[in-house]
Amino acid sequence: MFKSIQKILKYPLLALLFAIVGLQPVVAQQATVDGPDAGAEQDCGLTISGKILDHDTRITLVGATVYIPELDKAAIADEYGNYHFHHLCRGTYTLKVTYIGFETESFTIKLNSSTVRDLQLHTDTRQLSQVEITGSRLSQEAQASGTISGRELEATRGLSLGESLKNISGMSTIQTGPTISKPVIHGLHSNRILIMNNGVRHEGQQWGAEHAPEIDPFVASEIKVVKGAAGVRYGADAIGGVVIIEPKPLRDSAGVSGELNLLGTTNNRQGAISATVDGNAAKIPALSWRLQGTAKRAGNARAADYYLQNTGFREVNFSGALGYEKENFGVEVFYSQFNTRLGILKAAHIGNLTDLENAIGRDRPEQTSYDFSYTIERPFQDVQHHLLKTKAYLNTGNAGRLEFIYGLQRNIREEYDAHRASGTTPELSLDIITHTTETVWEHKPLGNVSGSVGVSTIYQNNTYQGRYFIPYFRNLTGGAFIIEKWQKDKFQLEGGVRYDFKKLNITKRERNADIIRPEYNFHNISGTLGALYDVGYHLTFGLSATSAWRAPGANELFSDGVHHGSASYERGNRNLNSEQAYNFEASVNYYANQRLNGKLSVYNNFINDYIYLAPVQPATLTIRGAFPTFEYKQADAIFRGVDLDLEYRFMPNLYLESRTSIVRAINKDLDDYLFGIPADRYNNMLRFEPGTLAGIKGLTGTHIAIGGTYVAEQTRVPTKAEQDYMAPPAGAFLLNMEIGTTVYAGKQPVELGITGNNLLDKPYRDYLNRFRYYADDIGRMLLFRVKLPLNFTKN
Repeated sequence: MFKSIQKILKYPLLALLFAIVGLQPVVAQQATVDGPDAGAEQDCGLTISGKILDHDTRITLVGATVYIPELDKAAIADEYGNYHFHHLCRGTYTLKVTYIGFETESFTIKLNSSTVRDLQLHTDTRQLSQVEITGSRLSQEAQASGTISGRELEATRGLSLGESLKNISGMSTIQTGPTISKPVIHGLHSNRILIMNNGVRHEGQQWGAEHAPEIDPFVASEIKVVKGAAGVRYGADAIGGVVIIEPKPLRDSAGVSGELNLLGTTNNRQGAISATVDGNAAKIPALSWRLQGTAKRAGNARAADYYLQNTGFREVNFSGALGYEKENFGVEVFYSQFNTRLGILKAAHIGNLTDLENAIGRDRPEQTSYDFSYTIERPFQDVQHHLLKTKAYLNTGNAGRLEFIYGLQRNIREEYDAHRASGTTPELSLDIITHTTETVWEHKPLGNVSGSVGVSTIYQNNTYQGRYFIPYFRNLTGGAFIIEKWQKDKFQLEGGVRYDFKKLNITKRERNADIIRPEYNFHNISGTLGALYDVGYHLTFGLSATSAWRAPGANELFSDGVHHGSASYERGNRNLNSEQAYNFEASVNYYANQRLNGKLSVYNNFINDYIYLAPVQPATLTIRGAFPTFEYKQADAIFRGVDLDLEYRFMPNLYLESRTSIVRAINKDLDDYLFGIPADRYNNMLRFEPGTLAGIKGLTGTHIAIGGTYVAEQTRVPTKAEQDYMAPPAGAFLLNMEIGTTVYAGKQPVELGITGNNLLDKPYRDYLNRFRYYADDIGRMLLFRVKLPLNFTKN
């Protein structure tokens, strides 16, 4: 590993190693277990742990009892909903779970290695309490991943999808002002990151650093990030990773319930309301439904010393789902519509080259206002995204399970320029329609082997009206894959292979009025091989080698014009080849310990023919203004980095969370650094969870956190051939906090929360913000949340 990372991580790694060695038990307790492993040589250093959850709401059940009759041992779920059994031998165990107002349920676990298992209870009486972070510390995948859910997800309500994920190690965002944000995984973004929205691959005008995902985060009950190349399961393009957005399962018990969320922020005076209603009919128990809607409005965001003119937004979204589920078959229909109007920072759209040169790097933009306003003027964008999903599954007896998903998406984007305004008509209107299908068969385990095979297709048609930026195009993609997993005792192997082809047809009018219709054909193979080894005593090692590829997009090949939202002029390259990535990763996970938990992953991603957008001097003057110029180029590249997650509990309700993300990216062709790579990022939060405050009745789930994020200055930038328009900004430390509790108005729980970012109101600019050329990032922001879980069913 390169020297700079060794220097930074030398002492934390030693500290983690010493802590792991020091905390290992010397002698494992022996136990007698009835089951298939009885009489065999026993490994008695294993652990079963997890959370006790309400099946319908995923709320933790504090105080639930878990009993193992084979050992005559019991555990009580602590104030975080966690249960633990340590020093267990291999064998088969029954976990009997009881809780007042819930059905007693039993779970059988065949224990071959330490296991994290969340146990869910069914009830007709809604026991509503504090939401907790759920998910397994012992990953079932060799690739590194991170999950945000429960209370951690609730704290991000009101923020964009990209902003919601920034607390996962290895994650950052690429921004275009305060309104547009896209997730970045290990330095890679845009079409290299696949987003799976409710089982459907999200497709819109998401190419490039602009165009944020048109997804309402209020729909999600859990967001998972698979870091690194994942092309086998999810298809071509997944070079950087996958973001998986999962809604809460449809209600499976009779009744009607829901929730109401109210939010407000101080910085841009945003107000938001989101409501969800779920139902299940007693007369038709297999039939369930859900309705959800969100409305947001925000005005000009404020930097530390001034308002950012024309940065307000409006958003109205809604969705509905209907499902019919029986034991052996089921169908589900889901529809969502996302609508937003986004103001674009006026200071980024400049009339001539002299003014542009003066504006870049200025301490404060000339186009600032001391007055707050909700008015959205030119330049702005109107975006609408439709998603229709149908899913059907069939349990094929002893053969396994067959699932089919069809998705229809339509994305309409209208761009209104600052210059040459023409009334209410957009200067550019983009319309893309996408059809996706996926058929997956999961076969029944064959001994120690389980797995799945599948095929998928994508058909896209893109048209536009108005000024040119990208051409008309049609895209046809198809693929087939097989993934198998073998697990025995403490060892797990996973392997898979996938083949994809892509056909891209372009229709473009050249500057001399000739119409050309080039056709591109791409095809390649992706592969994965991973291994996990649980050595016991809370320690797991993982290794993975994965490959993925990505064909160039129509924008990378043929863009030529003003990229409206990012306020830049972009030029494509018609001779680009496909990218081919080879990602190698090693990880160590120390989990389910009462004091210290941590995960370290080190990765090395080789990308041949990496396509990147490079700054090109000088800027370009158009009839719509003057804009910094960028061109698509290609080079072999290496992305290397480290993700480190640590949690240390000083006492059961006081602990420190620490997350570190470091990435280095080298242009091998130029022997230079790459442009636009995230700077080193460190996030530390001290959390105190007293549950109640000073014995105040009717107050539960209280938690307080304070800490901050330090983003270092990006000193590793190109110097040999590609010069940025402005030097990287200085590093910055942002002080953050979070407070939450649940109060009761009679029997009605009311969840309250306050999240504060940049509490010191520090002026700063982020290297990955495309508008750092013109203005600071936003200053202090307080986000106030009120959540009311609702139950409309009489007990």
